[in-house]
Amino acid sequence: MNGTLSLSPGLVMRDLLLSGFNKRRLILILVACVMVLGVQIALTVEPDYRAKSSLLVLLGTEHSFRPPAGQQFLNSGGVDSEQVLRTEASILASDDLHRSVIRELGVEHLYPKLLKPPSTISRWMHAAKLWIAETTGNTALNSPDGTKDDPLARAVDLFARNLTINVDKKSSVIELYFNNPDPTMASDALKVLEKDYFELRTKLYGDVQAPIVKVQQENVGKQLADADTALAAFKQQHDISSFTDRRTILLKQQGDLETALAKSESTIAEQEARLKQLNQQLGAVTGSKKGTPNASAALQGMVQAYRQRQADAQTHYRGSPAVDEARRQMLERETDIAKMQSTQAFATQTDRNKTEADLRASLSGHDTIEAQLDAINKQIDALDKEELQLHTLERNRGILEDNFKAVSKILDERQVVETVETHRQSSVRVVQPPRVPAFPQPLRRLILIAAAVISVLLAAAVTLLSHFFRASYLRPEALEFDTGLAVLASVPETKLLGRSNLLVTPG
Repeated sequence: MNGTLSLSPGLVMRDLLLSGFNKRRLILILVACVMVLGVQIALTVEPDYRAKSSLLVLLGTEHSFRPPAGQQFLNSGGVDSEQVLRTEASILASDDLHRSVIRELGVEHLYPKLLKPPSTISRWMHAAKLWIAETTGNTALNSPDGTKDDPLARAVDLFARNLTINVDKKSSVIELYFNNPDPTMASDALKVLEKDYFELRTKLYGDVQAPIVKVQQENVGKQLADADTALAAFKQQHDISSFTDRRTILLKQQGDLETALAKSESTIAEQEARLKQLNQQLGAVTGSKKGTPNASAALQGMVQAYRQRQADAQTHYRGSPAVDEARRQMLERETDIAKMQSTQAFATQTDRNKTEADLRASLSGHDTIEAQLDAINKQIDALDKEELQLHTLERNRGILEDNFKAVSKILDERQVVETVETHRQSSVRVVQPPRVPAFPQPLRRLILIAAAVISVLLAAAVTLLSHFFRASYLRPEALEFDTGLAVLASVPETKLLGRSNLLVTPG
């Protein structure tokens, strides 16, 4: 290596140019090869068209906490816009969304090359990968389930690579780019992607709770119908139309029977007192002290006594006419008294018999009234028990009816909310819809520019390498600098010298 770099920059640049000129043939060959290769690659590569679209992501109610149906909305605080943007970008980048877009467009239209049979080189490469996988035991290169050979799976992979999602956090805008050799297909892919994205987003963010509340309403309605049936069956079984009216009737009947019972007891007491008085009168008339006085028996005894006395008077007392007359008159008077007593006894006996009959009738009526009153009391007691059961059934029915009304109100409110949410504009707006790109991506131009840059770099590398690793001098100034001697003459370059360079070593 020579020391030409220690010279002035002008001389160094001159040496580099001389080195490049000395290796001009090699440089030209390298540049030509690189450019030819670049042109061939540029002609081989199929140009891609890039469709563009942009979405504006606004903060909506779907990004906040949504309570269950029937509960009060609670503000959970602010929503992180960066998190919302990441969520929307993740939805756009989901494989299921891409798979639905590919199925809608068709693999044969979006990526027709995937359906073509693989070339010989592709088969060789696949066989080489399988051999490497079997040799190294790497299961990642193997596809036992056949997913690597599935055109749809490969199309999903290509779709993800062709789709570019740029998130601008400052402006809350998501930019979408899709590359495809067909400009119309590139635009259609973005259109279908956005359409399916909005459908998937509606499904993911959809807070559909009306069917759940509807099931609750049906269950409560069924329970309410069962409660109505049980209440109606209970009323029909116990013949209940109105407990208030029935209770009023029973209480009135109870009061009437109690009044009748009191009157009956009073009548019985009066009749018993009357009977006792009649018994005393009849006893006084007949002279009976024991037992129940009998007027006919007493009168028969009196008649027999009078007859005996008359017979005795006729048999034993026969005397003067005056004595007989007096005795006869006395007997007549006694007979009149006996007749009067007999008449009074019969009247008293008749009154007594009537009083006894009335007393028996009053006692029988009293027993009947008591039986009726007992029945009424039992009905009132049974009515109290039935009323308790009825109140329990009515209370259960009232609770179920209130629940049914509450659930129906929640259902109506929820249906209104979901209807409004269904017809409400999405918080994600399309700022720039996809359009068919007019010009392809400058891929060929970039390849040619890259080939030119590589050519320039190779030329510079060859020049520098030939300059630093050269064992000869191209100018006498470099020789004088390295040796410290003056160069009096120089031999011009010839082909012979080009094949065998002159080696000069400073002494």
